[in-house]
Amino acid sequence: MIQFFRHIRKRLLSENKFSKYLLYAIGEIVLVVIGILIALQINNWNENQKDRQAENQALINLKLEFDENQNHLDGLMKRRQSQEKQCRTYIALITDPSIPISQKISASPPSTNAITWRVKTTVLNSLVNTGGIDRIQNDSLKFLLTNWPTLVDRFNEIENRFVHSIDKISDYEDNVTPASVVNKGDYREGEWPGNYYPPGIEETLGPMKKKLIEDIKYYNLLANLTNNLYVYSIHGTRLRNNYERISKLIIEELNSRSIQIP
Repeated sequence: MIQFFRHIRKRLLSENKFSKYLLYAIGEIVLVVIGILIALQINNWNENQKDRQAENQALINLKLEFDENQNHLDGLMKRRQSQEKQCRTYIALITDPSIPISQKISASPPSTNAITWRVKTTVLNSLVNTGGIDRIQNDSLKFLLTNWPTLVDRFNEIENRFVHSIDKISDYEDNVTPASVVNKGDYREGEWPGNYYPPGIEETLGPMKKKLIEDIKYYNLLANLTNNLYVYSIHGTRLRNNYERISKLIIEELNSRSIQIP
């Protein structure tokens, strides 16, 4: 093809037909430009296809990661709400003057389980660090994903405050009452064999617990724990609402492309 156009160009020059040669040269330039534009369009189309494939896979991975995080958070939220209920019930019990002290002493204090969320952000962090998040076309989804780490950081602050309040109660109880000892067991995971007090301590345990229950500092520590649990639920609900919005947008995007989530 190049030889063909070269032959025409030589013939026009040899025939001294400059005007025709000029038109021919312009036409050749136009053809080259058109060819370049077509090549660019094809290249852009290929790049867009790669970006859409990368975006689809990123959306799938994000959905799976967010689902795992949310399932863990839902379990923790139920546990925290149960702890808050226990705190309110226990506070009402130990501050009620009509209830005998023996009943207050024998009552079980609220759970001090302090397992934290341990959120996973491997996929999201990778997208942010590599610039892959810019491939996401849905602006609302991109905004929610960009804002997600800020919400997680705030929730982590609330978790740290909650854990700190648990530690303060445990430390104070250790200074006022003796700690129990775990029973012998067969070390089966998930099955706690229970606790006991040595015989010599049991005789003085009642007065020690009475002193603890009637201490205003102990009451304030329980009240602070209850307040932190309430705030915990507020921020946990906010996270859940944002997750539901993110999940809905991801599902809509994938459904619009007829892509199934594994």
